[in-house]
Amino acid sequence: MGHAPPLSFLHPPPAPSEGRGGACTDPLARRLGALELFSQVGPADLGRLAQGARSRRLDPGESLWFAGERASWFAVIESGVVQIRQITPTGEGILVGLFRRGEAIGLAAALEDGVFPADAIALGEPVEALLIRAEALRHALDDSIAVGRAVNRALLQHTVALRAKIDIVSAGTVPRRLAALMRYLIGRFGRTTATGSVIVDVHLARDELSQLVSARVETVIRILSRWQKAGWIASRPGRIEIMRPDMLERIVES
Repeated sequence: MGHAPPLSFLHPPPAPSEGRGGACTDPLARRLGALELFSQVGPADLGRLAQGARSRRLDPGESLWFAGERASWFAVIESGVVQIRQITPTGEGILVGLFRRGEAIGLAAALEDGVFPADAIALGEPVEALLIRAEALRHALDDSIAVGRAVNRALLQHTVALRAKIDIVSAGTVPRRLAALMRYLIGRFGRTTATGSVIVDVHLARDELSQLVSARVETVIRILSRWQKAGWIASRPGRIEIMRPDMLERIVES
């Protein structure tokens, strides 16, 4: 993977906010306004944010940025899932969080005019992202309460994601951690089928699951195999089907 150049999804996006001064005319500003995060931001402020912005498409496994790169921009995800991953001094990967459509990533680093603390990588499927210059964001924040509120919401989403990771790795035994992860994935990426099972529309390899629960890959494989034989879960192309979420809930609460 080379360096990328600088640069919840179940419901239709809200219409762009017209706000004061009429509708947005800039195509990238309209796309920003179509995302829930910026749906309450007026066209003038959307136009400021869109100055110098551009669209970026990532193939699965392609990096949006690497840790240590200067955060002169941040990204808002239009489609797909991005994983934030840190590499330990021993070369092991730690999957910190998963982010989806409508969420901003790299925002705190961009606001601080610092560097990205971890890698951002497209997970499982192509990703479409809008890349917003940090300078444009700071200028918009100087004059816009609506942009400030949007930034606060985005930072809160990051806090929730980090707290969820802490809850997962502190759930107890590896089966409980893995069940807690499945519960998190159901709430964040799941959709219920007509038969009552839940489809999790995100592709996570066994090593990525092990990173999320801080366990050995072999241990995770053994537990998942046991759950599959019991008919609780099934691996589908690019997704996970959970037939017995109630059993996983029992493990978490046991």
